[in-house]
Amino acid sequence: MNIRLIELSVVSVVFALIGIMVCDSFAVDKMEPSELSEALAQVELFDKLTDAERGVLEAAATLRDGKAGKQMIEQGKKLDKMFILLNGRAEVIANGERVAVLSGRPLLGEIEFLDKGPGSADAFLIEDTKFIELDNAELNKLMEKHHRIGYVLMHEIAKIEAVRLRATNQKSD
Repeated sequence: MNIRLIELSVVSVVFALIGIMVCDSFAVDKMEPSELSEALAQVELFDKLTDAERGVLEAAATLRDGKAGKQMIEQGKKLDKMFILLNGRAEVIANGERVAVLSGRPLLGEIEFLDKGPGSADAFLIEDTKFIELDNAELNKLMEKHHRIGYVLMHEIAKIEAVRLRATNQKSD
């Protein structure tokens, strides 16, 4: 008789645990997207990634607020991050001369990400700005593990650089 009671107790506990796990899985399905998730979804650089791939990308990304005047990149100094402005503008100064004012969700620090060299220019926020900070080391690890994410990001960064190079060439003509 006691063995039967123990068996019923074990079965009851198992069913209770299964019920808890099922309820938890439904709760996860109903979770609202995080602010970082929503920010990543707004960025053209990540348009060709799936929602799941953008979710993986969150491991290398941090959402931050920057004040006007904040220096994002220092010319000649090693940089271990890339930045994507979500609003606001940034001023780019190379060798003491203003070379650009960037707006419209620009990518900053991609040259340093690509060549692992020091900052090619200074970059300052012109106004208070919300931005995504991408950790280069974490992003590299992620791209090695998830080849499609790596391919998409490198392809999109190459397109950004091509547009900037063409614009620079047109200015010098």
